[in-house]
Amino acid sequence: MKKFSVPSSAPSITLTSANRRIIAMSSLKKSVLTSTFTTLLCLVAVALPPAALAYDAAAEFSTNSNPNGVWSYGWSTTLGSAFNLDTSNTAAAFGLNGLGGWLANQPPTGGPTVLRNTTANPILLAPFTTYQAGQLALNMNGSQYAVLRWTAPSAGQFSLAATFSGLSTAPGGDSADVHIQRNGVSIFDSTVIGSPSPTSFSGTLTLALGDHIDFAVGFGPNGNDHEDTTGLTATIVAVPEPSTLGLVGVALGCLLSFRFLERK
Repeated sequence: MKKFSVPSSAPSITLTSANRRIIAMSSLKKSVLTSTFTTLLCLVAVALPPAALAYDAAAEFSTNSNPNGVWSYGWSTTLGSAFNLDTSNTAAAFGLNGLGGWLANQPPTGGPTVLRNTTANPILLAPFTTYQAGQLALNMNGSQYAVLRWTAPSAGQFSLAATFSGLSTAPGGDSADVHIQRNGVSIFDSTVIGSPSPTSFSGTLTLALGDHIDFAVGFGPNGNDHEDTTGLTATIVAVPEPSTLGLVGVALGCLLSFRFLERK
């Protein structure tokens, strides 16, 4: 039988200068790709609007501060007239614990009001008005308007979505006129007749730094402020610019290319 011998050690591999250049170039290529991709990600991180540029009127409501960041709670004598900050805050409006917010202290009722149910349960303002858990609502005072104001913290495009709805279960429910105004000029006018009878607006606005959006509630077509408390949900979100979206696309493209080249 023929015997085979096994080498005591594996043969050594000698790298030629050409091989070294190939390895060095491969390493350099990966290094450049990594650096490019990292730079693009940094650009995207800088260009993208921070998460704080999404605003929710109810979730960010404050019973302690007015103004409260971009939000202000107040009233106006007529629709679109001078905005007045509410001067009195409470954590228990009308003696109801958890019904907190702001009052203008105007005669005869002490309104207009901007209030929120800060609890996890419904709150009944007897006999007919119910604030659902977490619900924000505005109520006028005679012919005076309750106003929630948002002030733009930067220039750019913002997506706005809002819904007004009646809170009263009284016969006939709400009778309120509701409005959204940009710098005193209406972009949405509607009514809430009955309850909840929601009416909504959504759209994209191009705003300058300091522009204000007012959500206003008045006494409606019946001419009185009885049982007209009106719920409001409002969100405003910054819209990324097209150049930002382009950077995101480029960064993702580089990432895919980098992953492909890594496998080679």
